[in-house]
Amino acid sequence: MLVDKSMPYEEHPCRHLIPIDPDRKGVNTQIVKCTSMATGEGYSMMRIITEGDIDVPEGRTAFKDGECTIERISSNHYTAMITNRTCFVCSLFSENRCFLMSSVPVDERHVEWTVVGQDSETVHSLTRRMKELGYRVKFLASGKFGDSMTLTPKEEAYIKTAYDCGYYNVPRKIDLNGICDMLGCSKSTLNVALRTAERKLICYYLDGSGGKSNR
Repeated sequence: MLVDKSMPYEEHPCRHLIPIDPDRKGVNTQIVKCTSMATGEGYSMMRIITEGDIDVPEGRTAFKDGECTIERISSNHYTAMITNRTCFVCSLFSENRCFLMSSVPVDERHVEWTVVGQDSETVHSLTRRMKELGYRVKFLASGKFGDSMTLTPKEEAYIKTAYDCGYYNVPRKIDLNGICDMLGCSKSTLNVALRTAERKLICYYLDGSGGKSNR
């Protein structure tokens, strides 16, 4: 769904619980996951990507209505874990049995939310409730939360075994042949499963969509 973030009713407070101006030029913020912890309280993971020499304070920062812990992932890529004690949006999602899977800026005025619910009616119920409360929101499309967005049991088992055995260490502690001996599978089967799982995880990390390209 498309949400107008310029509306006066709700200013998306999670974006303002980071120790840097989220609207500053060269700063891009994306909510990757959001969940309701209690009535009116939310917990979210945000991706922060900067351009140039913009400094983002790392570590924990306390605010009046919450706190934020930032970890640097690369030279211009950060992850922020935010506790928001006055998150009205989280209470709306909780009431309608929905989850906010990602929030990605589309332009200066709009953000695109990926919402998951028990069924299509719960998502439409959330949309109707938001409109009743004054949100300017547009339902864009619907679909099932399927295989393209999640690892299959085999992919999860294979990539977890590879990770636990040190396949992704630098240098590697084990090669594909060693993992095949442990799992009792062929090298080609393992290679396809790992590459498919890696692609899903990388796509989700880069754009939070499980493979869908964001605008």
